[in-house]
Amino acid sequence: LRITAENAARVVGGNFNEFVWPDGASAPRRNSGTEKFAFADYHTTRLAPDFTLGDKAREQAGWSIQALETAFHEQQAMTLRGVQIASELQTTGNWDASHILDVDDGTTDVPGNTDSWELSTTQRQDIKRSLNRGTQLIHQHTLGVVKRKDLVLVMNPVTAQRLGESQEVIDFIKQAPDAWKILQGEFQNLNSQWGMPDMIYGVPIVVDDTVVVTSARGATTPTFGYTLDNGKAWLLSRPGGLVANAATGPSFSTIMGFFYEEMSVEVKDDRDNRRLEGRVVDDYDIVPTAPVSGIFFRGCTEA
Repeated sequence: LRITAENAARVVGGNFNEFVWPDGASAPRRNSGTEKFAFADYHTTRLAPDFTLGDKAREQAGWSIQALETAFHEQQAMTLRGVQIASELQTTGNWDASHILDVDDGTTDVPGNTDSWELSTTQRQDIKRSLNRGTQLIHQHTLGVVKRKDLVLVMNPVTAQRLGESQEVIDFIKQAPDAWKILQGEFQNLNSQWGMPDMIYGVPIVVDDTVVVTSARGATTPTFGYTLDNGKAWLLSRPGGLVANAATGPSFSTIMGFFYEEMSVEVKDDRDNRRLEGRVVDDYDIVPTAPVSGIFFRGCTEA
């Protein structure tokens, strides 16, 4: 269910005259006091990473080859989810134009910003200014429902490492209460290997380190990457932070998964062909359910 929420706060022109009901007059009949809504279609897609093991391989392997292949394909199924989530986040058509902010070109997207987050300093505070702008837009466009405490900042490890080398982030860490422990390596946070704090300006940082191999099996030089693009970041309403069902109104989770079937592991012992066939079945759709509860930041690092 998708419902536009503007009517709950709509006072056209900032003037309440259209709602006035003088004594003795008929009650106002504006016929415009309801909100627009629609049940949007979504279509799940069934995926089945599969494997085949011959009887001779199973009998002669020096390890539990079936269990290992099953684990590999379960991870592959999870990677496929990550690829689809990243695709939805990186598709500009899924976002309202006002929720795509270019932070590096000095335009009016983030007033006051002069360049990328990677080049920001304590004096410039381009990261802080961008987050303030993003949280303000989300707060306004969700009528104050989604606040800074409901958000997380998501990026890939390459972006995190480069931002961790920016003067603004370095100075932010230096001013943290645990700065000395961090510098001495005594305090290990979740993002320490990427040089980033767990939280910045009140917003938790999530470094999505999902690795994807885009080269075919047997390639001379395998191609490794991350599901999310470099130089981009997303301010998202956190999973489970704010939920609602069709009976009570819209959900403010920025992106959601709708599952028909989750991670069913199936194996069949094919005696006719002396082999074992296995697969992991996932059937779902990834949907950007509330783009107004998120921000797509572009140009966070230098090209």
